Amino acid sequence: MIINWISVGLVIVILIVWFRRMIIKVQLQRLHLPPNTPVSFQRKLDYVKQAEQEKHVSALLILAIFLAMGLLLTTYGLFQVEEQLHVVTDRSNQLKDELYTLKKEQKQLITKMPIKAYPAKGIGLKDYPWEELFSEENRERQYEIESDLSTKVSPYFGLSTTLIVLDIPSQTLNIALAGDSGSEDNRQQIKENIKAFAKEAKDVSKLTQITFQMNLMNDKNKKKTYSCTFSRDNPEEEFKLIQEDE
Repeated sequence: MIINWISVGLVIVILIVWFRRMIIKVQLQRLHLPPNTPVSFQRKLDYVKQAEQEKHVSALLILAIFLAMGLLLTTYGLFQVEEQLHVVTDRSNQLKDELYTLKKEQKQLITKMPIKAYPAKGIGLKDYPWEELFSEENRERQYEIESDLSTKVSPYFGLSTTLIVLDIPSQTLNIALAGDSGSEDNRQQIKENIKAFAKEAKDVSKLTQITFQMNLMNDKNKKKTYSCTFSRDNPEEEFKLIQEDE
């Protein structure tokens, strides 16, 4: 900061000196003597012009020195800014690495925690305005319900990503799960919760099919997939498991 103020001060001094010398030079150039001017006065004027010319040269040298000092200070300031920017960049990268490590550890901790059993009273599927969704095409409203439903079921599916999409033409609710399910007990609990979800979905009369697709990743980075489909023929029936692949 101090270096910047010094540089600004040098620039101001340079401008003041330059303007002052230019004003004197212009004034001397505009000075025209009448023909009958005494010789002694002419000599004095020539002496003054010569003295001012020498001052111009001296001022030019001083300005060059000031300019060089200003350039050096500016260059030094730029080097300091570059060094500070390098430090900030390194710190930012370090924080990103620490944040990534923290998130990774958080995910590992979550996957090690036992998954909750699906609540016996359900999560309130019948409380959503299904009739409105199936009778009127409102994509924004549909997205809100899909997002809210995904948030509600996440604790019972235990994976890092839960995506629910309602396909109105086919009356199908598609649920995609992805992440690390942790232990084998957690995977079995997820399957039980899926069946409990399908059982609660009986109250949604417009639904005729529910599909689940799970992409699991274990500690050895080996992928496992699990999918199942529940279906029914009429709204009064419970959903039945018609297909299961593992």
